[in-house]
Amino acid sequence: MSWEKPIRVGALSLFSFTLVLMNLVSGGGAAAVSPLFGAALWTMDYVLRASLTNIKRTYFHHGTVGACQYCWWGRYTTGAPYYGAYTAVATMAGGSYISALDAGTTSYAGYVVYDSAKKPLKVLLYNSDYYSGSGTRGSGSFVVSGLGSTVRAKRLTAPNTNSRVDQGSVPSFGGQTFANGTCVVGGTERFESTTTSGGQATFTVAASEALLLYLQ
Repeated sequence: MSWEKPIRVGALSLFSFTLVLMNLVSGGGAAAVSPLFGAALWTMDYVLRASLTNIKRTYFHHGTVGACQYCWWGRYTTGAPYYGAYTAVATMAGGSYISALDAGTTSYAGYVVYDSAKKPLKVLLYNSDYYSGSGTRGSGSFVVSGLGSTVRAKRLTAPNTNSRVDQGSVPSFGGQTFANGTCVVGGTERFESTTTSGGQATFTVAASEALLLYLQ
């Protein structure tokens, strides 16, 4: 993977996302789709891909709080999609440019975010393969070069693609979760550390997971 074609991104915050997203499954959302961890990963990827196409802000539509399946809060208090939005913002925070590290033709994706001097700041690696929770969980290997001697990373993960907060299967980002009702961050922040060789390292990302690399 190499750094190329950076595109300037707009102002970034969780609530400042000019495109309006209506629910794409059904009115109010579908119980078997919208609250799942897979929807969190979709939200994350959608925000990053939208920024890559020079969309400056994206507004996520919320229906009646407590009566919609896809709401980030309300029906399932702090639902799984919130984790995807949070990870997207964490990826772009402090950045000025973004580029894709993949051609968009497989289930594996990579995004690099640059600082104002166009120096790589973070890399988001994403494995969108489906994992039902049964059998062995597959994984993908990402080889990234142009790195420093060590790289820290945070992982966005859940037990499986179908994990739901309201069923007790809570995602985590860097080992942390968000309290129901308040979104207060809980748990101990956890970074994974990888030593590189010649500025290169291989990162393993399981099916339905994302890994955020911090380069600075």
